[in-house]
Amino acid sequence: MADAYTSQELAGFLSVVVSSVLRRAKREDWQARKRQGRGGGNEWLLASMPTDTRDAIAAAMIASDPQDTLAHAPAIPDTFSKFSQKQRDTALARLLFVREIERVSQAVQKEKAIRQLVEASTKGKLSPSLAKAVAVANDRYGNGEHRGLSRRRLYEWCSLFAEGGEAALVPRHQGKDMTVPAWAPAFLAIFQQPQKPTIADAYRRFADEYKGKQPSIFAVRRWLDKVALPDREVGRATGNALLKLRPHKRRKTDELWPGDVYTADGTTFDGEIQHPLHGQPFKPEITLVIDVATRRCVGLSLGLAESAFTVLDALRMACLFGGIPAILYTDNGSGYKNALMRSESTGMLARLGIEMRNSIPGRPQGKGLMERAVKTICGPVAKRLPSSMHADMDVDAGKKVYKITRAEINKLGKSNLLPTWEAFKTAMLARVEEYNATPHRGLPKIENSSTGRRRHLSPDEAWRNYELRNWEPVRVAESIKDELFMPGIPRKVRNGMVQLFNGSYYSEDLADFHGDYVEVRYDIWDSSRVYAWTTRGEKICTAVLDGNSIPYFPQNQVEAARDRRAKAQISRLADKVARIAPGASVQLPEAPQYDTLVADTLSAPKPVVLDLPVIKPAEAAAPARRPLFTSVQERYAWLMRNRDRWTGADDDWAAEYVRSPHYADLHDYYRYEGIAWDGSTVQAQAK
Repeated sequence: MADAYTSQELAGFLSVVVSSVLRRAKREDWQARKRQGRGGGNEWLLASMPTDTRDAIAAAMIASDPQDTLAHAPAIPDTFSKFSQKQRDTALARLLFVREIERVSQAVQKEKAIRQLVEASTKGKLSPSLAKAVAVANDRYGNGEHRGLSRRRLYEWCSLFAEGGEAALVPRHQGKDMTVPAWAPAFLAIFQQPQKPTIADAYRRFADEYKGKQPSIFAVRRWLDKVALPDREVGRATGNALLKLRPHKRRKTDELWPGDVYTADGTTFDGEIQHPLHGQPFKPEITLVIDVATRRCVGLSLGLAESAFTVLDALRMACLFGGIPAILYTDNGSGYKNALMRSESTGMLARLGIEMRNSIPGRPQGKGLMERAVKTICGPVAKRLPSSMHADMDVDAGKKVYKITRAEINKLGKSNLLPTWEAFKTAMLARVEEYNATPHRGLPKIENSSTGRRRHLSPDEAWRNYELRNWEPVRVAESIKDELFMPGIPRKVRNGMVQLFNGSYYSEDLADFHGDYVEVRYDIWDSSRVYAWTTRGEKICTAVLDGNSIPYFPQNQVEAARDRRAKAQISRLADKVARIAPGASVQLPEAPQYDTLVADTLSAPKPVVLDLPVIKPAEAAAPARRPLFTSVQERYAWLMRNRDRWTGADDDWAAEYVRSPHYADLHDYYRYEGIAWDGSTVQAQAK
């Protein structure tokens, strides 16, 4: 605080000219000293002035703000960070009065300085900054109550500051009282239930059971409002619902390039369309593949039902359209965790060199990017259809559409309100193109050259930017792109033949592989041929269904024998008629005329039977689901590697399977894999 002032500063305090200050200084014999710092000159000591002069200077100080306001404004201490804004403002306003008392006390005694502050507050002669700070320092601002300064209050603030510094000036009563009441645990035990009872219902039960002093329901509500939402919802929400309220980490994608990571997920379409086979309403399955770096949708598959083949088709499209990824990030669904995808010898991932990574079960936040993309792409398509079953669809309108479609199907066999399968495929492809061309908030911003406004890149634009930086996707070779994505099963060659799905496939090129195992790849829609590969990934040949079958006898010989047999039967019949009725003859009817139907395909594919496990009620609570089996060999291999999850049906099935020719054919292969049948050991472990 300054204890001396220049003639210019004193002239401002006393509202006189400098010459008047000099005459008064000479008359009252003021003492001067050399001024330190910039400007030089002399300054007058306040202690050498008479009492009346110092009182006048003190009153002038209180009535006017310092010329250098920033130099005199109190700084915000670091310890204030733990207090609320209102508490900090109140403490700083009080600190302003403490500093002002210290400043004025250089001219007059502390008691007189405080009394002059109180008098100036009463008469409205405080400086503008001090006048604004009165209500804030008294902690009465904003509630319509006016309160001035008092001697006792100013002394209290000075005493608090002298003992504890700035933090002691913080009003304590403004913070929330977070003391846990004695009745709180008993109430929370009723309130924090997964059934989510209301506060009123929980309070009624609490009032009936609690033996201590019961609070009012209003006290309970006030206390619950103080509790943080995540802590209050413990027990009312569990698992993923509770995780949504907790802090989480965000995954950055800045360092990724296209093709580094693909993420895939599937969903049931929120709308009904016509089934392509029988025309009945159904909800198709959709699988999408997204490139994480650019958010571009690179793979799409539409299926009649959820299956591993739908996922396989989406991966095939993604690899052919966007390139082979380094990592495929998915959930733990059966469409991704199966032998078609993950088998070390015949799986798609092993063939393509893709690393599979799975998200943590029960935590979809880890795949938030994919979850959001599925809703963004599929949601608008469902909402554009009259047969929409989206959650946002009006309930009454949805019921009306449901009744109309069923009535039309029962009467006409189809409904115009249900889109066809082809129309649905066209709409989904158009929506994917629309999504890829729309600016995405997860991508960087650019400036629009025509409008000058900034916007986000679209997935297509982000993909092209990487291509301009000489990035190229890992393409699938043209020579193997058709067969590379076919599912495969190891089979043993016998006499140039392999057995698959109750069919025999033959090729002369398999003769040199007699007794060896080969990988048989097949098209799920065409059972007329299969493709044989070595276990090292080298193509051998194409084997044809019943390729080595020939007629038991030439067809013309068989037809001639049939004619001779028919003539002999007619001759015997004529002899019998002649014996019964001499002179009678046998009249044969004319051969009926038949229309010849020409098939539109040369061969019809055999259906692929999925061996689905029968889950008993006791197994429904198992931590992991059984996979979808595409063959009896896959089911046997899984059972032998998961003996602790056998059911009674598995015991009977395995006992029958090991006695079949199919098991005998693959016994050497099973023994090589370490899963050959040992009845006594298996039964003991199963028990």
